[in-house]
Amino acid sequence: MTKFIDLGVKKADDPIYTEGIGIISIRKQPKPPTPLPIQNQECKIKNHLTPPPDISTSTPGFNPKRFKGIDYTQRPASYWDDSSVLHATLRNVKGENRRRLIRDFHSLDKLDQVEPGLSKDTLTTPERQSLGRIHPSFLGGEYLPDYRTSETEIARIVLDSTTRDVISLRARRTKTGLLRYSIVDEYEGVFYFPKLPSRTFLTLGQIVDWIDQVGLSDGPNFGIGLGLIYTLSNYSEGEPVEDLENFTTVESELYPQLAQHYERLSSEWATATFLESKEGEDRDEIIRCLIKIKWADNETDADAFLKHHGL
Repeated sequence: MTKFIDLGVKKADDPIYTEGIGIISIRKQPKPPTPLPIQNQECKIKNHLTPPPDISTSTPGFNPKRFKGIDYTQRPASYWDDSSVLHATLRNVKGENRRRLIRDFHSLDKLDQVEPGLSKDTLTTPERQSLGRIHPSFLGGEYLPDYRTSETEIARIVLDSTTRDVISLRARRTKTGLLRYSIVDEYEGVFYFPKLPSRTFLTLGQIVDWIDQVGLSDGPNFGIGLGLIYTLSNYSEGEPVEDLENFTTVESELYPQLAQHYERLSSEWATATFLESKEGEDRDEIIRCLIKIKWADNETDADAFLKHHGL
């Protein structure tokens, strides 16, 4: 599994990046690449400090993606509903690994045994450094911006990078009762997207369309949104497709089927990309490759896989 994506640095002055377990994670930011055809385009993402101009409420030519068996009309009763103990505990916990540990406790029916420090929204600098010394992945999400008043996370995108980088999708209720949405990451990135409804909570379909229409200021976008852009970035840098199928995950306590949608989207991309790369090759060689990359357990499974895709 790939473990690197060049997004910049979380905190250049944080000692964890140059000591601890000896992994150096500080990375220089490249200059924005000159746009090239998609097959050759470089995908380095840099920090953005100046927001782009306002854009229209919909992306021209946008074609919503839908899969059978997923209820895209699902809408949460509230973004601030604490009827679920797990959701109430996880609500604004930034760290991805801490969130996973909390879910583990919940699955064992031991949520009441979670240490208070584990469920804190934000850790102190010494606490972050201590976790980072266990493994850099424990830094994932810990450098997200603090939450504003009446703001909460409604979904997040997690990357299987060295430091398990997180992009947070948030909603905030204004004093007038309207809803305002934003996207933040750990690198002061600027994201732009069409205007969203401000009087009702979003449906699952609207969340998917939001994610799929997000653009990165001054960065390569491929016109695919956040669900695949980081995966494609690594693929264009030479990472094998079989190592990238699960590089980007999307999760939400409020939208249970959101993860399933993007799992299927990623699987669809990986399969299509793999088969395209094998076009013209001998079928027996493709079968051996499928077994080698563990997409099939044996020749029978590999043969069935190819037949399912019309080969």
